[in-house]
Amino acid sequence: MRRAWRPAILALAAMASLGAAALLPARVDQVARTVEEVRGRRFSRPVPASEIDGAELKHMLREKIAESFPTSAADTMRTLAAFGLIENSPGLVERLVDFYAGQVVAFYDPEPQRFFVVRGADQNVPSLGLPGADAMADKLIFSHELTHALQDQAMHLDRQMKALKDDGDRGLALQCLLEGEATVVMVRAVARDLPGDSTDLEDSLEPLLSAGALERANVPKDLPDYFVDQLFFPYVDGTAYVRRALKKGGWKAVDELWKSPPRSTSEILHQGARYVPVENLLPGGGSSLGPAASRFLYSDTLGEWTVRFILRRGLPEAEADGAAAGWRGDRIAFYASSSGISYLWRARLESPAAAQRLEAAWKKARARDELIARQGADLVVALGFEKLPDLP
Repeated sequence: MRRAWRPAILALAAMASLGAAALLPARVDQVARTVEEVRGRRFSRPVPASEIDGAELKHMLREKIAESFPTSAADTMRTLAAFGLIENSPGLVERLVDFYAGQVVAFYDPEPQRFFVVRGADQNVPSLGLPGADAMADKLIFSHELTHALQDQAMHLDRQMKALKDDGDRGLALQCLLEGEATVVMVRAVARDLPGDSTDLEDSLEPLLSAGALERANVPKDLPDYFVDQLFFPYVDGTAYVRRALKKGGWKAVDELWKSPPRSTSEILHQGARYVPVENLLPGGGSSLGPAASRFLYSDTLGEWTVRFILRRGLPEAEADGAAAGWRGDRIAFYASSSGISYLWRARLESPAAAQRLEAAWKKARARDELIARQGADLVVALGFEKLPDLP
């Protein structure tokens, strides 16, 4: 499902404070050399850096969020609420902007290919509270963000993400690769200045990442869990995903992931999962399948992560995750009319038995007047339709 744009290292940036001296180009160059040594790849060109203030940051965030939405912000929030992902409320987009802005200390933006540092942001961010942490703070942030710059120079991130604008699940999976790799490089860059083995440091950090404890206590209570969980997923599960590749084949294995990035969040959630999700489940993307007098808004792919999130809202985690694990592809289309938001979702499961299991879990977890039909390994769910359309 489509997600709001977010600058990199939102959660991790909130772990540290940043000194003004870190803005010096010499410091950027110095950390860039460390990133090259840790990662075993070289930058093709220097990374320019700029300082922006809080007002500029919020303006940029509003523009990026608006660009990331498949339709207007109001209609996008209506679709997310209709499907049961969020509870919509006035001012939600602005609360997202405020939350993201409050988390950002520095970030790399692939569109202008520039590294930005937010002026004065360090004054509002707690320090790590560890001996020497303040001295390491800029290295934590800079090494993470410069890894994104290195990724961009090799993979052309802006072009890749725009190519996935109608496949939110694959975009989220790619984000897991990017954030997971940047987190590992960040840890190893800082570990070079500490006694002991970097692997030991990564292992000691893993429980913290797995708990999702990276400043999560600072998340506003009125921010929907959907946005929060989706924010942390690439850092937590993405880091575990990249570490599995490293343990298997070192950085060469991660290089292979660059050549063939994950196709779905299922690959992130399940070790060894590697398959091409089924496509074209809704003819024409569903644009002509809506109820009478409705207008097509957009289509997207939910993916296993989103299906699991939905089911967890009404079921125990184990039951929800087991039902979602059979996912092998899906497509959803949203429509708007005077009577509200309608949707048509078709999911392909690994087997008819898996489809039956998802159907049972879906009905148990949901409290919506949906039409639901199962045929073979497919499950079709619709809201706002008098009857389900015929699908090939």
